[in-house]
Amino acid sequence: MNRPRWIAAVAGLALTATALITTSATASTTAPIPAPVAATPVSINGQLHVCGTKLCNQYNKPIQLRGMSTHGIQWYANCIKKASLDALATDWNADILRISMYVAKGEDGYETDPRKFTDLVHGYIEEATKRGMYALVDWHQLTPGDPNIYTAKAKTFFAEIAERHKDKNNIIYDIANEPNGVPWAKIKSYAEQVIPTIRAKDPDGVVFVGTAGWSSLGVSDSRTEADVINNPVNATNLMYTFHFYAASHHDEYFNALSRAADKIPLFVTEFGTQNYEGEGANDFAYSQKYLDFLASKKIGWTNWNFSDDERSGAVFKEGTCAGNNFTDTSVLKQAGVWIRDRIRTADDFPTDGTDPTDPTEPTDPATTINVSTAAQLKTALTAAKPGDTIKLADGTYTGNFKTTLSGTSSAPIKLTGSAKAILTASGGYGLHLNGASYWQVSGITVTGGQKGIMIDSATRVLIDGVTVHGLDMEGVHFRNSSTYGTIKNSLIYDTGNDGRGMGEGVYVGSAGGLDDKSDNVQILDNTIGPDVGGEAVDLKEGTKGGRVAGNSFDGRGLTGANFDDSWIDVKGNDYVIENNTGKNTTNNGFETHMQQDGWGCGTVFRNNKSDLTGATGAGRYAFNITNYDASTCKVTIDRSNTITGGKALTNPGIPVS
Repeated sequence: MNRPRWIAAVAGLALTATALITTSATASTTAPIPAPVAATPVSINGQLHVCGTKLCNQYNKPIQLRGMSTHGIQWYANCIKKASLDALATDWNADILRISMYVAKGEDGYETDPRKFTDLVHGYIEEATKRGMYALVDWHQLTPGDPNIYTAKAKTFFAEIAERHKDKNNIIYDIANEPNGVPWAKIKSYAEQVIPTIRAKDPDGVVFVGTAGWSSLGVSDSRTEADVINNPVNATNLMYTFHFYAASHHDEYFNALSRAADKIPLFVTEFGTQNYEGEGANDFAYSQKYLDFLASKKIGWTNWNFSDDERSGAVFKEGTCAGNNFTDTSVLKQAGVWIRDRIRTADDFPTDGTDPTDPTEPTDPATTINVSTAAQLKTALTAAKPGDTIKLADGTYTGNFKTTLSGTSSAPIKLTGSAKAILTASGGYGLHLNGASYWQVSGITVTGGQKGIMIDSATRVLIDGVTVHGLDMEGVHFRNSSTYGTIKNSLIYDTGNDGRGMGEGVYVGSAGGLDDKSDNVQILDNTIGPDVGGEAVDLKEGTKGGRVAGNSFDGRGLTGANFDDSWIDVKGNDYVIENNTGKNTTNNGFETHMQQDGWGCGTVFRNNKSDLTGATGAGRYAFNITNYDASTCKVTIDRSNTITGGKALTNPGIPVS
């Protein structure tokens, strides 16, 4: 859709505008960005995530974002400058800017100069950030229609974008604009290769992926939404995109969108009130039918396009972008007036009942709850509210401690103390966060009992700087689809004392099925071992997208029970395992296994240091990859990995790249 036929007419103007925005982009990536002074979409909603089929804000409330898409930044950069972006943010009240970067050389896109285009996108992200808008980075693949042609280039591009902007809370990644002429299975395969590249840098970012038939859920390629519903991408925090042009796409397209809306997460990243070329007469009646439906389902949208090209789908009259007046409706075409009115209407951004940007609004102040007895701790765990800190005095707290309360993204609940604040159990779980999201546990010691810290059905739990030891089974367990959890800077040793080989240091997911989707867990900079009676880290089938980095493993204590003969065993998909060191294993260093069909695949191992001195097992490989298949179950062993002692870096037949 929207195929360019105006390249020659605007080439000189675009070249001048590109030079201007490149200067601006370079400056904005080095100068400090001032925080927006008024409430903005980003300051209210914070980091977004996908909850069910909706896009949700930091308060876990579904929201609808509304905004504009740029035209191709190679042609209409002069329409994306300070005056126009100020108007978009403050006059139009847009929530989101879609940054459309064409890819193909034949469309004057990224392939012609990857460095230039990447820098342009960096600059536009900074400009959106200054104005408190979300930045949707659009890999505008169009012709050819198979996104797999660009897989390597997409990985390179998104790796840099994610690395540079990973600490921002307003970035959304759109990895395939309009796949066409290619079956959904191939689009899915592409997505499952590119998404781990983003997740390795920015585990929280929401990712969009286009659907078949120019993102029509397959309708324009004579397919239906069932292709996606029945074979979704193996990734979390993901939405699927839908495009429509109201003068061309009536009931067949609308009905596909309607059927899919309650089954998969959707975002309309492109639409127009005209025909599918973005030109011709406006069909405002059918456009309104679409927008009313999208509002009822809280499906976000960006309109095509924020430029002054000659077609009716561009919001500005021709020649407007040569000047600096973008707020007067006299500069808008008919479609521009119509869409501006629909963006400007009040947003419905539900929060937790307070507006964090309004200093005059009364709030329930956070409290520090000082605790010195087990009874006080149990009471605090049942009464804490978002933002509270439970502070443990040094001493021993005997019992099993549990909470079911949740904090929020902007106001997590904290449980903190020194290593001399010791939770001691004689059975069961030392600390159980059961459905308790947005907790931060730091500094304390947990010992005794069956398991140390159990996280069940919770999201974004942070375990930082704790000591866990003296347990019958696992040290720390993320279970029952606990997502985006992190354990870092912690010491875990002396686990698995019941001798059954079930004393893993950190255990993610559940064995024996695929229902436990404890995805995107990060295990960072910990010391695990000695005397851990199982693998230091066990990543179960059904889980994916996590990162294990910077840890130190000591395998003294491996028993051989339940096949525990390595530091890490990966049975989930798409993990990144990097910068770890290990010593004292009985057999291998790192392993992958396929416990369920299609699992144990996609992991990347890089820059890990394995000391296999003294290993006596049959393998004695730094990496024992038991399920490798170049086409269906690829595992990447980077040449930056090293081995001391042992037999070889990998078992036979595994490539090192």
